Amino acid sequence: MAGLTLPAPAKVNLVLRVAAPRPDGYHPVTTLLVAVDGLADTVRVASAPARRVICPGVAERDNLAWRAMDVLERATDRPVRLRVDIDKRIPAQAGLGGGSSDAAAVMRAARDLLGLALGDGDLERLAAEVGSDVPFFVRGGAQWATGRGEVLTPAEPPPGLWLLLTPPVVALPTALVYRAWDAGARPPALPPPDTAAPLRDWRRDGRVGNDLWPAALARAPRLGGVARALRAAGARRVLLCGSGGALAGLFGSAEDARAAAARPGLPVLAVTCPAPSGRAG
Repeated sequence: MAGLTLPAPAKVNLVLRVAAPRPDGYHPVTTLLVAVDGLADTVRVASAPARRVICPGVAERDNLAWRAMDVLERATDRPVRLRVDIDKRIPAQAGLGGGSSDAAAVMRAARDLLGLALGDGDLERLAAEVGSDVPFFVRGGAQWATGRGEVLTPAEPPPGLWLLLTPPVVALPTALVYRAWDAGARPPALPPPDTAAPLRDWRRDGRVGNDLWPAALARAPRLGGVARALRAAGARRVLLCGSGGALAGLFGSAEDARAAAARPGLPVLAVTCPAPSGRAG
């Protein structure tokens, strides 16, 4: 059987601003999404007589990869019969985008394996029907995202940035965190971030931050202890990853990040840096 194997990288949100929900229930965001290097699921996609999605711990039809194939079928009026095997390294409910990244990898692979007449823009548009972060993973690199996350503007990864990523301190469903945000666990209102200026001095840039931090902390107070441990280990800044529950400590060098990771008692998922710019796949 013809097949493709693709990496599906994790992401971090270096900036995440959240606005009040729209009538359709979605919260408009302004976010700087950055794919990271070296932390990725592996997605194997092959032609098959019937559709399958094999991913430990996730039922086939609950997986965003299955939804991605549904969307492609409707858009192209062609059957999408593929076997998808996903080797997970990105934990669920961490805010690192693993499920969305897997779905984007499946969409790119399906286009190539089945010869679907879809350009990059078409694939990104369809990806927005699968999930808010999926268009970003179709494109990759570093992107400012607005709307639900589907309107993308290329950005440059900030220089001199290394990340110590923790495993999820607790499993935090996205809907739970947004309900806490809606209930009032939110930071003071800030002016909209400037998406035109490069994020060069991430140590001092006032745009760096995550509006969902108070809501996540209200739901999971243990996040506070891990954040304090990261700062004590030398992190210049600490961010909630997406809607949680992983955290990212920001460091100025690989040596500093690795020294922090070696500290006893500090939970560590990966020490990484932004991935090189460029379209995914």
